[in-house]
Amino acid sequence: MTASGVETIYLIHHSHTDIGYTHDQPVVWDLHRRFLDEAIALAERDLDAGRDGDDAFRWTIETTSVLEYWLQHSSSREVERLKRLVSAGRAEVTAMLCNITPLYDTAQLLRSFNRLRTIEQTLGTTVCSAMNSDVNGENWPLVDILIDLGIQGFSMAINTHFGGALQPQPLAFHWQAPSGRSLLAWNGFSYGLAREMGIGRDARAFAEEWWPRLDRWLAEIHYPLPVLMLQIFHPSGDNGSADEALGGFIREWNARGEKPRLRMALPDEWWQVVDMHADHLPICRGDWTDYWNFGCGSSARETAINRANRERLFLADSAHAALRSLHHERPPTQTSREALRSAAQHALNFWDEHTWGANISVREPYHEDTLAQWIHKASYAHQARSLSLLLARDGVAELARHISREPDDAFFLFNPLPWERTVAQLVPDFAPERQYGRASDPTASRHWQDRPRQPAYSMHALRLPAFGYTVVTRHQLAPLRSTRSAEDVVETDRYRLVFDRERGGIRSWFDKALARELVDPHAGWPFHGFVHERIAEEAHPYPRRLLWSPPGSAIPPQRGWRSDWPAERRGPAAVLEHTVEHNNLGIRVTQRLAAPGVDNLIQEVFLPDFANYVECRSRWEMTDQTAPEATYLAFPLDIPNVRCCFDVGGQAVVPERDQLRGACRDYFTVQRWLDLSNGLFGIFVASPTTPMVQLGDFTFGKNHEQFSLARGLLLGWATNNYWETNFRAHQPGLVETYYRFLPYSGAFFEHDAH
Repeated sequence: MTASGVETIYLIHHSHTDIGYTHDQPVVWDLHRRFLDEAIALAERDLDAGRDGDDAFRWTIETTSVLEYWLQHSSSREVERLKRLVSAGRAEVTAMLCNITPLYDTAQLLRSFNRLRTIEQTLGTTVCSAMNSDVNGENWPLVDILIDLGIQGFSMAINTHFGGALQPQPLAFHWQAPSGRSLLAWNGFSYGLAREMGIGRDARAFAEEWWPRLDRWLAEIHYPLPVLMLQIFHPSGDNGSADEALGGFIREWNARGEKPRLRMALPDEWWQVVDMHADHLPICRGDWTDYWNFGCGSSARETAINRANRERLFLADSAHAALRSLHHERPPTQTSREALRSAAQHALNFWDEHTWGANISVREPYHEDTLAQWIHKASYAHQARSLSLLLARDGVAELARHISREPDDAFFLFNPLPWERTVAQLVPDFAPERQYGRASDPTASRHWQDRPRQPAYSMHALRLPAFGYTVVTRHQLAPLRSTRSAEDVVETDRYRLVFDRERGGIRSWFDKALARELVDPHAGWPFHGFVHERIAEEAHPYPRRLLWSPPGSAIPPQRGWRSDWPAERRGPAAVLEHTVEHNNLGIRVTQRLAAPGVDNLIQEVFLPDFANYVECRSRWEMTDQTAPEATYLAFPLDIPNVRCCFDVGGQAVVPERDQLRGACRDYFTVQRWLDLSNGLFGIFVASPTTPMVQLGDFTFGKNHEQFSLARGLLLGWATNNYWETNFRAHQPGLVETYYRFLPYSGAFFEHDAH
């Protein structure tokens, strides 16, 4: 009898899916086709030989994306072979498209399962389990989606590199969804731990060293199950094939009467056993906040592009739905649109997949493997951009064809959102017949291809109905008028802003309606202040190890964060140019600054005269520096007793309250907005381009066990190259950020934030 009471270890054998990392992306797809062929052959061998014990070969298909590729390139006979193995309990498909990041919003999550029912029909099975490996967390709305799909259990096997697992680890629990429903979940060990412990390669090390240590740990945390699940892959590592020798290792181990018993199993068998003990498992409610996604800051421009892609696809879908409601859908267009939509969604999702590039990307940033994998990865964002532009253009242009027009009409405006909105815009000089398009003109949908021109008119504040449209006439356009000055103080009916002419940013933001100052004067940074951060010990031979170092042991689980890492943070040295422009729509303040670590920093603040938000945009050029560095936009807000919540895809999360124990509390991935408030007043913040934020202070690497917000400092985390593998070592070129701030009086209402 083991100290922990664990009688059997279920080994889930699979290939870990990295779209890249070990090989170029096109190669990875075909490698996984070959891996599945090999797994089918091994499973058939044991099935045909009548071997049905613990050592019988069983294979788990970790992601549906590699299965879809296999189905597309396999004969009907090969599909029947896999179907037979699934029916016999020798192979199982799990539900996730790939190993995903929190960059997926809820619509992306939903569409990632689009092919699941087709796969079930093809293989004559029902997919009952889901698993993600490597990544450190998933957005909370995933739970409700999995429940609605009929999934019975969801497992995570994180990679502790620059990461952290839930506590305790391992843990079987009921993961409570935002709806209040629950799904069985598994906070597992690293998907590589079984190999590290010697399973499949070194029975002595497992028996004498690793299992006693693991057994003591399980007993210490009062692990409640008689079974333990470990994932296991081929000794070659990520993107590896089936391991023919694993069955023999299990057979010899069990034949010697060693404890615990080993069994090559499928996820469905594991979840059936867990379900038998479900009444004794804890209920845990909250977001599984991810540690890994800070790596998206190594590719800030493409991340912003892909977030814009997502919004254009939403626009295209809304225009298509409006056409359907008008019964004007054209069947040939529909066929073409669906093919384009599928390709755009595929590219959108695979930019947001967890594999960024080559395993040597940081230590050898100019190696051919690094460059090739980056080009393949970046192409997902750019392909989705091209196709989403086409789909959005076609959708709105097709809709415009069915709206009657008058000679004086200039523009057709469509609102894809389910609430009324106000629109104002500077527009270029135009030829109305080309901008609007004639219903009889087959080339009308090409009008967006005209070369952009400088603004010549303004279209002032128009109200668009929810999921509706309006037509703008030429008489509703006013010639653009603007004046320029250089004052420090800018004032509107609602706000008074004081700009810093020496170091940049905003020193004071007074809200007349709230009768209070909104900028914290003691934060050390101005509002919309640029911050460059780097590791202070430049002479260190491997400075990224000052951020994170491999922990001493995987059992008991340890984290490698170095919370005392030496940081140097600097703001701009001087304002090179300060311009205030008053035009038809409001006031725009532009500052050009000399800033450390970057070139050509330009910051703009826009105060519209038709709305109460304040818009902050920045752009700069990153260099080819590969030493660890990061950039931020600081927004110190003076909100006493401040509280925060943020959007993870249609669902608001309050840090600490709505987080699973052990999930990341140092930084957060925001979908569209976050809120800082105290019940008396607050500020909505829209963040359409830059998903990463830190709150209250610079907290990267702090490994906080609990979240508390002592002050209203919002840090928009624009870029970093802190990862030591996979992500980019540098990102030379343009970076742009965009935030909107909307103060309000009274309590926070999530509806208003959305």
